[in-house]
This record gives sequence, C-alpha cells and structure tokens, in this order.
Amino acid sequence: MPTAKNTRDFTAEIAYLTRALKAPTMREAVTRLAERARSESWTHEEFLVACLQREVSARESHGGEG
Repeated sequence: MPTAKNTRDFTAEIAYLTRALKAPTMREAVTRLAERARSESWTHEEFLVACLQREVSARESHGGEG
C-alpha cells in the first residue's frame, strides 16, 4: 500500500513553487539535480544549495533579471 509520501506529486509541486518564485532555471535543473543527489548521496542541504546556485548563476549571467 503506498504511503502519503509516495503518492504526492512532487513534480507538480516543484513546478508550481518554482513558477511562484519565478525561478525557471531551478525548475529546469531540479530533476537532473535530484537524480545526481540520489546517486551521490547528497544531504538535503547540498541538494538545496545546488538548486539555488543554478538559479543565482542564471540570474547573475542575465544581469539580475528575475
């Protein structure tokens, strides 16, 4: 029997939250980063930092555009 955790649609939640935060680069990178995080046993903090770094780097390269 699936647990509540297994039935949540994290993809849809991430898509919604990254749109709300106006973080398109993070939205595009999160699946790939999550796979890498699982394979390399990253901590939650390491995964979050990688996601945020991608978004900050994209914004800086576009002159701070949100």
